[in-house]
Amino acid sequence: MATQAANVDIFRFEGYTLDLRRGSLHAGDREIELRPKSFEMLCYLVENAGRLISKDELIRAVWPNVTVTDESLTRCVSDVRLALGDAEQRIIKTLLRRGYLFAAPVSAGAVATSAGVRPALSICDPGETPALRTPQSPPRLSLAVLPFVNLSGDPVQDYLADVITEGLTAYLSRIRDSFIIARTTAFTYQGKAVDVKQIGRELGVRYVLEGSAQRSGTRVRVRAQLIDADTSAHLWADQFDADRADLLAMQDAIVTRLARALEIELAAVEAARISRTRLTRLDGEDLALRGEAIFLACGVYRDGAEAGFDLCERALEIDPDNVRALSILAEKFATRVTTKQSIDPEADIRRADELVSRALTVDPNSYHAHQAKSRVLLAQWRTEEAIVEAERSLSLNPGFVPAYRNLCLAAVYLGHPEEVIEYADKAMRLSPFDPYLAFFHLFKAVGSFMLHRDDDAIGGLRRAVANSPEFPAAVSWLASVLALTGHDAEARDMLSHYFSLRGAKTRTIAQWKSLEPSDNPAYLASRERWYEGLRRAGMPEE
Repeated sequence: MATQAANVDIFRFEGYTLDLRRGSLHAGDREIELRPKSFEMLCYLVENAGRLISKDELIRAVWPNVTVTDESLTRCVSDVRLALGDAEQRIIKTLLRRGYLFAAPVSAGAVATSAGVRPALSICDPGETPALRTPQSPPRLSLAVLPFVNLSGDPVQDYLADVITEGLTAYLSRIRDSFIIARTTAFTYQGKAVDVKQIGRELGVRYVLEGSAQRSGTRVRVRAQLIDADTSAHLWADQFDADRADLLAMQDAIVTRLARALEIELAAVEAARISRTRLTRLDGEDLALRGEAIFLACGVYRDGAEAGFDLCERALEIDPDNVRALSILAEKFATRVTTKQSIDPEADIRRADELVSRALTVDPNSYHAHQAKSRVLLAQWRTEEAIVEAERSLSLNPGFVPAYRNLCLAAVYLGHPEEVIEYADKAMRLSPFDPYLAFFHLFKAVGSFMLHRDDDAIGGLRRAVANSPEFPAAVSWLASVLALTGHDAEARDMLSHYFSLRGAKTRTIAQWKSLEPSDNPAYLASRERWYEGLRRAGMPEE
């Protein structure tokens, strides 16, 4: 133990209080749960704040007389960082091949002496009284899901409101770097008329989600609204009606849809907050959040998305291990290849693979990184492996709709049109206004085309282009199918629009053919028919 920490009962750092007498860690009035060994490790690091501690020393301190692997230590470090919202390693720094450093300023309080208790001292500067600190602002993406209200007038229906509350709390906690108040704490506000600002102060959160559930016959209506805890401003609201015929499926659909919508909205409002309040001192995660918000608002192929990608590149200049930025950029480069709009597929695949490998090294349980890895595998024509990664992403976050895009594409490559349509329909049910909506309209249309339901395909393709007019794949598909169905003039106009798009890099049928990722007979047969449509619309052979 550090000599300056002797007889100290309480340590304070970054808005947290570590109480050794009670064996507890608090953020304000909220207790944070840690596994026993993770708590012991945190205590040792805090008591030795400002000193580099080797892995061997830390293992001896936390597991005396026990042989453990580095994996046990790494897991404890990850647990503590997750509890402290320290994804950026501002509090606990890893010094490669050297050990760990608790870098945050620490104050020690309640020091026992014969004269009683003397004021807190800084552990890092034991002879000086630290300057008073202003209260720390709530963490990014910090949220309390308040118990949903049962408006049915029947106490028996309380369970439905509680299930939705619990489900949303669990789903939202999977968002990277989110800080979601535990359900047991949030439920202490059930039935109480408490001001949102007060809740924000007491729980240390920026946002509060509240809502209601109401049953009428066989129908259930769920409403939710996101509120700024600083200003009480209403930032977002949604309403969802569902049929109670299959209760479990209905509950899952409600929770997943709301969670995905909230994930998108939280990125947007947090990016707006960052833009307003931290214009000159943005860190890597600030830039990555702003980049993600632009990317989600614009969609993959709108011109405005490039500004979001640029912010992610800047984020990596500051923080090379930022998982959010790494995953978004990996998806960007891999998607160029899978949509056959890359001018250098090999270079784009190499860059995407390098980015996503770094992301998964930093966080092996990132659902976003696993989704990006799935996309990279599809670009490498490793379809079966891509399916495994997409399913892994969904197991980590069932509401992460972009993973269904990869499952759709994999089903196309394997020649399974019914699965393509099924995955696309599920994604659109879960997130009807998703930024990836154009992809799902496109995939459903491709599935219909493979089944020779060309009229259905045209309807889906029109919806895809209406949703994202700058999406080259959707525009080229629509031009082809219009030509095949006798809409010659419109097909030529659509192909002309395709050639005008900045993202349209593939401009001859020979180029399209050179990029084929599958030798499945059903897939190749549908592609030959599609090529014929492109010829009729006016695309050159060479």
